[in-house]
Amino acid sequence: MCGILGYSVSSEFSKEIFQELETGIKFLDHRGPDHSAVWSNEDNSLGMAHSRLSIIDLSIHGNQPMINEEDNLIISFNGEVYNFLELRKDLESLGYSFSSDSDTEVILKGYSQWNKEIFNKLRGMFAISIYDLETNEIVLARDHSGQKPLFYSFNKRNGNFIFSSELKGLLNFNIFSKCISFDGLSKLFLNGFCDGAMSIYDEANKLEAGHYLSLNFKTNIIETRKFWCVERIIKKKNAKKISENDLLTKLETLLEESIAMQLHADVPVGLLLSGGVDSSLIVALASRIKTNLNTYTVRFKDYKEYDESEHARLIANSFQTNHTELDASELDPRIFDQLAYFYDEPIFDTSSVPTFLLSKEISKHCKVALGGDGADELFGGYPHYDKLLRVKNASKYIPYPIRNSLSTILQNTLPIGFRGKKTLEFFGTDLNASYPNTGEFFSKAEQSKLFNLDFLKGLDSDLNNTMNASIFESLVDTATCQDFKRYLREDILVKVDRASMANSLEIRSPFLDHKIIEFAFQEVPSSLKVDQHNRKILLKKLAAKVLPKSFNFERKQGFSIPLKDLILSQEWVEYFQWKIESSDPNIFNHEYALALLNNQNSYSNNAERMAGLVVFMIWVEKFQPTF
Repeated sequence: MCGILGYSVSSEFSKEIFQELETGIKFLDHRGPDHSAVWSNEDNSLGMAHSRLSIIDLSIHGNQPMINEEDNLIISFNGEVYNFLELRKDLESLGYSFSSDSDTEVILKGYSQWNKEIFNKLRGMFAISIYDLETNEIVLARDHSGQKPLFYSFNKRNGNFIFSSELKGLLNFNIFSKCISFDGLSKLFLNGFCDGAMSIYDEANKLEAGHYLSLNFKTNIIETRKFWCVERIIKKKNAKKISENDLLTKLETLLEESIAMQLHADVPVGLLLSGGVDSSLIVALASRIKTNLNTYTVRFKDYKEYDESEHARLIANSFQTNHTELDASELDPRIFDQLAYFYDEPIFDTSSVPTFLLSKEISKHCKVALGGDGADELFGGYPHYDKLLRVKNASKYIPYPIRNSLSTILQNTLPIGFRGKKTLEFFGTDLNASYPNTGEFFSKAEQSKLFNLDFLKGLDSDLNNTMNASIFESLVDTATCQDFKRYLREDILVKVDRASMANSLEIRSPFLDHKIIEFAFQEVPSSLKVDQHNRKILLKKLAAKVLPKSFNFERKQGFSIPLKDLILSQEWVEYFQWKIESSDPNIFNHEYALALLNNQNSYSNNAERMAGLVVFMIWVEKFQPTF
């Protein structure tokens, strides 16, 4: 893992911007503390910087920015390409020679041979920047599922272009304005994250997953194109029925292959073991490939409901791993101050807290860890999947206009956070044609009460809209695709990347090999993912084959903290009150925010909303954006 930073500017900015590049890469040191370097052309109009976390080829030959022998291609790359040895053999057969054992050089030589087609050949997680001095192009690319972040800013008027692994890198440049995007702000408070290409800043965009961007720095013409798209995969869904046994065999083969590739590193590798199906499967299959595995789990001994250590211990003992339990019972609310710096585009996911604590502890033992992210979205693991199927089945007995009217009335009547309010929204949705927002934080109406800013009237009216369900064959396809494209990409993977990189730890996700993604969306029927009473059906069948018989397959505990209990404690209440009352009253409605904080009971749960609000208030205080 690494941090990348770069620019292309007109000559009037070139003198000062190179110094900003040298300073800016230091803000990404946590992503790569092992080596840092910068490159620029003769007049400083082009610049590129890199901070390296050494994983493959620890020698100086793997350092970046890396330049080819012809001095016309320069690369700065964040991520890991797991099939680089296979691609290297292909390139060697075409006459290429290599001076390092790194995957970076394989990408560089591969780009020389295949140009932008190289991105289709890569199996891994990556954010890539390449300067092609022969064609006068800057090329950026981001992996299939969006595991690695890549932000950029382009000024159409003067052609100035900057990019970075994190927004902190962009903030260091004087040519970048910290003006808030109100569309992004509303999206953040609606969903808990900014999705798609937008960011929290008006002048910053995210390169979307499965896309590459090219900028001709002579003509200032920029374009983005897809090289991979999950909707296309689903639309090609295999109509031919494949037997359950064949699907199980293929899943087992693909997952074992992905794990084998991802265990490869020149540094110590560990495995995250929560005790759930996903991480337990990875440990079971990894034990076939490598002995003396090191596994790690986080323990909440003071909160038994959230303590998975007993289940993790069962798996560790069964597969004879070197198991370490890390205690995270001391949960101090002031950790949000620390996280706000690393999550420089806020997300409202409080599981970032245990993810950060776990990453911090694991980084003392290893540089790389494998986790189970992606399995829920690919194979149907979330509780709202079977709930939606039950609602859809029950709804067919009541005409849609009646359901919709009743749902609207009750939603407008019931307070925010009321138990069952989201189910009522499902009930009032035509699930054949549209798809509800399954994880809403603050609706537009609630945002208008929360902010003392009149920005909502001018927003895009489609901000509340989600995926069109009519383009898919089944509700399960719609739901899993929606979560893959939005919740996984903009929340889960952001959380894991920032928490791990803050601690100079690389977390890999075997389920997110794009061959497995394509298998899950193209070949696995919905009936083997979710029905009205079961979730993750095919994956659990594989688990039953390889895990101990005593394993509890029906248990589902998300990786989270006991926030609802904590927010009722004096320490946490006082901290939240302090942050609300010290926030800018020109921006935030203190009275409404404090009322939400004080309205915590068995019928109303706003703990996650309050934590998200406080995280954003801290972020505003730290980064001082312009409203």
